[in-house]
Amino acid sequence: MNPRSIYRIRRAPLAAAILCFLAAWSPAVAQTDGLFFDGASFGPTEEVAIQGAIWDAETSAEAYQLYTCELVGEPQIFPGPNPEWGRKFRAQVRVFCTP
Repeated sequence: MNPRSIYRIRRAPLAAAILCFLAAWSPAVAQTDGLFFDGASFGPTEEVAIQGAIWDAETSAEAYQLYTCELVGEPQIFPGPNPEWGRKFRAQVRVFCTP
């Protein structure tokens, strides 16, 4: 038996599994009522870090064509990793986005 045909035979089930997964996944995302997204950012002030984190989460949601987002809970604020570079605060937020 030709070694290339053996390689193709082994590759076919993997390709079929990936196609089945994508076929089942795409309608679920298209018909969703909304999804949660987390965002994080650094900033010199708390407000700048929070706004950057919200933009980060909204940008992630746009990849799924979800454009209407609202904040869920309170933003979490942490001390930044490097105050000398203007990263005095780190913020993390969670948003719920719908089409």
